[in-house]
Amino acid sequence: MKKLRVWFFKNKILLSIFLPVLGAGLILSALSVSYLTPPLVSFIQDRTDAELKLASNSALTICENHFNYLVDLRLEDDFEMNFALKNEAVKEIKGISKQLHKVNMLVIEDNQKVLGSSLNLKEKKLVLPKFSNGKSLITAIQFGDKPVRMHFQYFPFWNWHVVSFISQKDYTAPILLAKKVVYLGTFGVLLITLLTLFIVFNIFVNLPLKKVIQATQSVIEGKFDMVDDTGRNDEIGQLVVSFNSMIENLGKKNSDITDLIRELKKSDERQKIIMDSVQTGIVTIDAETHKIVDVNSAAIKMIGAAKEQIIGQACHKYMCAPESGKCPITHLGQKVDNSERTLIKANGEKIPILKNVVSIILGGKKYLLESFVDLTEKKKLEIRLRSAQKMEVIGTLAGGVAHDLNNILSGIVSYPDLILMDLPEDSPLIESILTIQNSGEKAAVIVQDLLTLARRGVSVSEVVNLNTIISEELDSPEFEKLKSFHSNVRVDTHFEKDLLNIKGSAAHLSKTVMNLLSNAAEAMLHGGNLIISTENRYIDRPIKGYENVEEGDYVVLKVSDTGTGISKGDIEKIFEPFYTKKIMGRSGTGLGMAVVWGTVKDHKGYIDVESIEGKGTTLTLYFPVTREGIVSDKSIVSIENYTGKEESILIVDDIKEQRELASKMLTKLNYTVTAISSGEEAVDYMNNNSTDLLVLDMIMPPGIDGLETYKRILKRHPDQKAIIASGFSETERVKEAERLGVGEYIKKPYTLEKIGLAVKKELGR
Repeated sequence: MKKLRVWFFKNKILLSIFLPVLGAGLILSALSVSYLTPPLVSFIQDRTDAELKLASNSALTICENHFNYLVDLRLEDDFEMNFALKNEAVKEIKGISKQLHKVNMLVIEDNQKVLGSSLNLKEKKLVLPKFSNGKSLITAIQFGDKPVRMHFQYFPFWNWHVVSFISQKDYTAPILLAKKVVYLGTFGVLLITLLTLFIVFNIFVNLPLKKVIQATQSVIEGKFDMVDDTGRNDEIGQLVVSFNSMIENLGKKNSDITDLIRELKKSDERQKIIMDSVQTGIVTIDAETHKIVDVNSAAIKMIGAAKEQIIGQACHKYMCAPESGKCPITHLGQKVDNSERTLIKANGEKIPILKNVVSIILGGKKYLLESFVDLTEKKKLEIRLRSAQKMEVIGTLAGGVAHDLNNILSGIVSYPDLILMDLPEDSPLIESILTIQNSGEKAAVIVQDLLTLARRGVSVSEVVNLNTIISEELDSPEFEKLKSFHSNVRVDTHFEKDLLNIKGSAAHLSKTVMNLLSNAAEAMLHGGNLIISTENRYIDRPIKGYENVEEGDYVVLKVSDTGTGISKGDIEKIFEPFYTKKIMGRSGTGLGMAVVWGTVKDHKGYIDVESIEGKGTTLTLYFPVTREGIVSDKSIVSIENYTGKEESILIVDDIKEQRELASKMLTKLNYTVTAISSGEEAVDYMNNNSTDLLVLDMIMPPGIDGLETYKRILKRHPDQKAIIASGFSETERVKEAERLGVGEYIKKPYTLEKIGLAVKKELGR
């Protein structure tokens, strides 16, 4: 520094330059103070006022943006959405004060209630001059105990006043600072002009420009770093201020854009998650080009192609075929509102859908938004429901017919027992009578098929083993007869060695096995292989055709043949009653598979059919297992074991033939019998008499039935014993009677042994 001072005074030229410059500088400095200070002060004031206006205008813009967002979404009447967006707007308005130096923000309602402030105000309601609803000028007022300059804007849709203000102290501080800078700068620069001429250029010109250049490069790299403010009022200073202001605005806008992009991404992500979460297929189509522009996950799954393969395709490739090359919606003006249409999958398969189409505008462009659900399962369920309803109706009819037939067959099956008891052992009539009885019993088996079809007469309480039942059927005369018709059919068996037991009806399971064997043999007109197999299997997943399958151990019966197979159309019909394609005169009534279906259902099992035309069919039956053991009792019962000791029995039956038959059979078994034709007569009789046992018919129109008869008799004879003999199947009313005390339930037609054992058992109870 000392060397520099010596160098300065030794240079007269520099000194001669310095003195005039100093004189001129003094004059210019004085003139500068006089003429430059007022516009500088005005400039600073204008800039500060501009910041106030910028702040309030920015706040108004925030309100307008949020309100427009609500309007675009048509949520202006949604209280929760209004409340949330207003709070967000207040938060953003308060944030303006962080961006503008010393500028504070205030949001108030018409009643001057404070909604938000960048300052911590204790008062929730202010006393300020009444605001007008138009544009305002910058106003100087007293705010609390401090003078401030204030600018406000009115937002009519929310009745808000957004106010920007700055304290008078903060407002005048830059002016005072500017004056100091002018005085010190002018005279200071003058004093050191010659001494620091080259330094001034380097410091005040070269270095700031370098910083501006560096900052500009940072902007290119995405960094919005401002240049340090030099505090100067020259071109370089203005350049720095302007540059910083530009950087500040760019940073703010970049931040706003970044936030907007982030929110848009979040919104898109939320929308995508929602769209992909719903089970409804949603496809967006360009209404002008009819090209698919977007699909959700459900639509992708239904169409069966990758999203990239679907987008860009013409909508009619998947959604609907155009009529005469015209879109049914945009060209023909059709409305699709919950209409059943067809979806064409990527593999060409057509599936039924329930579709809805609405027209929407996105970004000023028209689109069609198609939403649809797959009706395939619904259609299958409708078919199954119709089939079940049909089975129920036919079953009800069959049950009624079976009731009448059982009453008719009672004479054919039961009277031979009485006749045979009176004939000598060498009578030539015995064989004919037995033939009559055997024919009646065969007819009774068909009636039992009808009852099985009606699903009202099956008891599944007996513990049985399918291996035993199948073996007995394979050794039966009926199967031998079947083999005689199909001698070119080979029968193979594959039995599980330790097959578990099931609870069921041996008679119905035997009938089911024989029906399956008969169907399989009939399907192989030119010979083939019939395979019967059993196995134990644990089921833990759904079985085809059933939505819900109870998990657990099952016994599986599988019957396979290498016959003609079943067409897809016929598979849905094979379990319908009276449906058959067998040879007439050889195969029976057409009830076989219906009986199989009813038996499997009664045993709480499941059935699966697999068939290929020309190759064969496999039927798989699933029965839930039981851990109970089989109790075997096949001892021959002698008539002495069910002969009575003259106990009194009251027979109640509305059909005369049935009363006479039962009376003769029980009289033959040494019982004292009284027969009555209605429940009302039985009640009257029991009011004055007593009997050891009641034999009740269940259905006795038009009077009271067996259950009601028994209830009324119990009121006078609480311990009255009774059995039920009916040609109808076991119903809920029969079960209720059993809960009240009724013992055995025997079906008509019955044999002498059957009714004798039932009566003997109940009397001995």
